[in-house]
Amino acid sequence: MDDVPQGFESVSGDDKAMEGRVRAALESSAQLKLNVAETQGNVIVAMARIVANAFMGGHKLLICGNGGSAADAQHLATELTIRYRSSVRRRALPAIALSTDTSALTAGANDLGYDEVFARLVEAYGGEGDVILGISTSGNSMNVRKALERGRQQGMLTLAFLGGDGGCVQEVADLSLTVPYGEAADRVQECHIAVGHAMIDCIEHIMGYCGETTC
Repeated sequence: MDDVPQGFESVSGDDKAMEGRVRAALESSAQLKLNVAETQGNVIVAMARIVANAFMGGHKLLICGNGGSAADAQHLATELTIRYRSSVRRRALPAIALSTDTSALTAGANDLGYDEVFARLVEAYGGEGDVILGISTSGNSMNVRKALERGRQQGMLTLAFLGGDGGCVQEVADLSLTVPYGEAADRVQECHIAVGHAMIDCIEHIMGYCGETTC
């Protein structure tokens, strides 16, 4: 192939089959995102309005998840606090990923049990009018559920990015988006980060940030 650097040319007839696997994976991911856009685009917009209204009211967003969902929580929080696109100039938006403090997580797991680690941090940082977003590819992460439950007790709005059938977390979410893709956590995670990016784009527009100047 002309666009493959020298030294990386195909050395096996199996490479064509592997390219087919790559194409199938990317097409599957793309189709799932399109399906979510068509069936739950209104949910993404509603979530964006909830978060934008919280920011404009002087409140904050807490985000939690485990494993790859913890990485997504940190990813989205950073894009809100630092920036999403370099073309959009705006103030830092107060978003906190609850998975970043290893001392708090390990102490909480050791002293209280892992199911309570996020709830304890919500108790510390959350307040009435704030928003919590829980991310769970299975929909059944108990520490995410407990974090949303604690958020409700403290007057927070509860949002969730979920997978499968939504699991037990959807029961305590004021609004949830569920990626219906069975046990394929990788596809669910790929969709969650795309949904998160779309939500941030909407948040910036709702708050009046549109490129180099406000709109």
